[in-house]
Amino acid sequence: MPNPFIPRLTVHDWSEKIGEDPAEHQAALTRLLKDQRRLSKFIEENRESLEPATSGVAVYLVGVIARMFDLAGGRLRGATWEQVRDVSARVGAEVEALLPADAGFAERARGVSWRAQPHILDEALMALFQRESAEGEADLTDAEKVKVYLLLWVATEVLDSNWKVPSGFAGESTYTYVPLEPKKR
Repeated sequence: MPNPFIPRLTVHDWSEKIGEDPAEHQAALTRLLKDQRRLSKFIEENRESLEPATSGVAVYLVGVIARMFDLAGGRLRGATWEQVRDVSARVGAEVEALLPADAGFAERARGVSWRAQPHILDEALMALFQRESAEGEADLTDAEKVKVYLLLWVATEVLDSNWKVPSGFAGESTYTYVPLEPKKR
């Protein structure tokens, strides 16, 4: 049975808090990425296909996603190479149906019914495709945004499969898209 979904508003609140004060969460992000050595290595290996500014964004956002699982409580085991490869292949099989990297990409991505933690992935889509870049942030092309999203999707699937939900967790069992307006930075 799949894990319950972390509620959309909770995901959004955590994302905003981490974004407002990343320094407060930096130690946790670093620890979580270190604890997920295989997933971190997978992200590093795929950084080669990204532009230099994009690779930093990808690593940071994977840390943010790991932090959301951490904030939800429970236990987060380390990923295996088999899990990472299997999930990467499964996500890769969806790429052709999701492309092109255009205005409809996010809607097509939200339409994939088997996404683990779809509210986390919706937040990633919002951060990548709806939120305007703040001064000093990298302004990514749509193609780079798609690459980052696919890495985040793999990370989310792997992390969710290794997450033991805490006792009493009040998650959701069904997914409904909840549109939110991104906060200006």
